Amino acid sequence: MSESNGIDLFLLTYNINKQTFSGDLFVSKLADALPDDLAALYVFGVQEFCSVMEGSFPDVAARKMISLNGLFLQALSTKYGKRDVRFQTVAITHVGAIGLLAISPYPLRFERIKYASSSCGYGYSSLKGAAGIRLTYLPPGAKLSQKSVELTFASAHLPAYEGEIYYRRRNEKLLSIIRSLDFSDGYALLKPKNHTFFMGDLNYRTSKNYKFESEASKSLFALQDQSANHTETIEHLVRKYDELSIGKGSGDIFAGFSEGCITFAPTYKFHVNTAIYNSKRSPSWCDRILYQSTYEDEDLREGLLLRKKESVQRLPLVKKYSSIASLLQSDHHPVYLHITVPLKPPQSLVAPSGYLQLLPSERPNRHMLHDPTESTVAIELSDVEESISGPTQIYVKPTKIDTIIQNYVSPSSNFLIGYGLWIGTTPAGRLLVLFITLLAWCILYISH
Repeated sequence: MSESNGIDLFLLTYNINKQTFSGDLFVSKLADALPDDLAALYVFGVQEFCSVMEGSFPDVAARKMISLNGLFLQALSTKYGKRDVRFQTVAITHVGAIGLLAISPYPLRFERIKYASSSCGYGYSSLKGAAGIRLTYLPPGAKLSQKSVELTFASAHLPAYEGEIYYRRRNEKLLSIIRSLDFSDGYALLKPKNHTFFMGDLNYRTSKNYKFESEASKSLFALQDQSANHTETIEHLVRKYDELSIGKGSGDIFAGFSEGCITFAPTYKFHVNTAIYNSKRSPSWCDRILYQSTYEDEDLREGLLLRKKESVQRLPLVKKYSSIASLLQSDHHPVYLHITVPLKPPQSLVAPSGYLQLLPSERPNRHMLHDPTESTVAIELSDVEESISGPTQIYVKPTKIDTIIQNYVSPSSNFLIGYGLWIGTTPAGRLLVLFITLLAWCILYISH
């Protein structure tokens, strides 16, 4: 898709697991994963980029994000250093240890930057939640605001653990984030005339009741053998065991969103600095990137569909969706998506009433191989998801309660957690407690 009728994007999500790692190795591995051609925008989401205590203090976490931003800029310069181009960070934000930043070689094409955050950890703390960026893209040569289009990105960290109760908790927190990620323009994550992307450590697992000796576990652990081609096996295992794919197919989550085909091995949980899965957890595709896919295509439902290149230009084109399996510095592998979206945004998922409305999805509702190099893609009629559409009872615009929670309750929780950890785990904090205790004892002694 040419730049004149599409927006080329590169997105990456990485749970750093609070690790302090080699910047040179990280830069080298990331540079290798970047596309050869320049994208209009590079968006990087990170989770656990600092400790819980550091994430509780915004100024401390911000300094960590600035350091990470330097590494991302260095990777881009390493990849495209021979070109006459200069990268600039157009947006950067974080909530707790969840960060999001956007870098572009064309910074003047992006304007009206908005930020949002949503905390949904224990006590509405930022232990879990999401950071969001919304910006306006002006295509090259366009001068009229009518030709601009908005893009929204969210980097999230959802609750962990295996089991039905934790799966439902993830779904609840996901809906909370979608509704409470307030960009101060009357909308949350979902907005009409907007391209929307959701990525992060979403923590969806492959087991409700993990047993190391089960057939499912044996099949999943076998994927760590990088000498073999596991593409077909991965396709089968994703369809059969992946909670996110199953939940999306059943309508529990991510209505109106699609994902590139997963052909990479599970990205969690590894022993740090190795490519060996940790047997304490079922290997899972926790790290994901999804995009809103309610784009209009009148050719989509005419029996046997042959989508030619001309019609693909009205739809997103997934160029690559993969992981960086050679980056071993965390217990997660980074996942990245190279995608081109049309200038025309998808149909709105937000009804005028503020409730989520279901629309036909751009992609068939099944996990299928995706080959963007093919000139035509045949889709059987039986593979096209049923056209179930209409309003739901899920409200997706920010409420007054959300505003109170995010502006007052969450900062208070972070304050208590941060200073509680500082007092309990640092020498300075313990000295302060000792000093206060001695002072109180002295006052009590003198008063008697």
